[in-house]
Amino acid sequence: MAENRYGKTTKRVSAARGGNSSAKSTAKKAAGIGAAVVTAKAITRAHPKTVAAVIITFILSLALGVGACFFLNRNDVFDMLGEEYVTLEIGEGYLDEGVKIVEFGRDISDKVQIETSMRYENGKYYAEGEETAYYISYTVNTLKFGKIYPVKKIRIVTFVEPTEEDAIAAAGD
Repeated sequence: MAENRYGKTTKRVSAARGGNSSAKSTAKKAAGIGAAVVTAKAITRAHPKTVAAVIITFILSLALGVGACFFLNRNDVFDMLGEEYVTLEIGEGYLDEGVKIVEFGRDISDKVQIETSMRYENGKYYAEGEETAYYISYTVNTLKFGKIYPVKKIRIVTFVEPTEEDAIAAAGD
C-alpha cells in the first residue's frame, strides 16, 4: 500500500491495468485490418443478385440525379440586354437596359449588383471627368451565378465629341 499526496492509503496500479500504449495501438490496427478483411469477405460472399441490385440502384440514382440537374437548369441564363459596346456624345446620358438573370427557373434580375465608373443621375448614367471610356459591370451573389459559376458581364460606354454634321443638325432643329 502507498499513500497519495492527501495522506490516504491507495493500492498500486499494476502494469497489466495501465497497459502498454504501443501494444494497444498495435492491437487496434490489427483489429482494423481484420475488420476490413471481414468486410471484403462478406462482399465477395454476397449473392450475385444482391450485388446486381446494388449496382443497378447506384446507376439509376446517378442517372436520376444528373437528369434532375439538367431539368432544373435547362432555362438558366445570365444575358446582357442591349449592346455590349455603346457610343454616345459627350453630355448625353445613357439609359441602362440591365441584364436578364434566370437561375433554377426563377427570374432574379432584381438581385443584380451594378458597379460603374460613371455618375448616376435621374435614371441615367453620365460621363464623369475627362475620360472617354467607362464601364458598367453586372454581378450577382447567388448560388449558381455567384458562387458555383461566377459570372460578370461588362458593358463599355464610350463618349465622343460631336461631329460638325451633328452640331449643324442640332442647330437646325
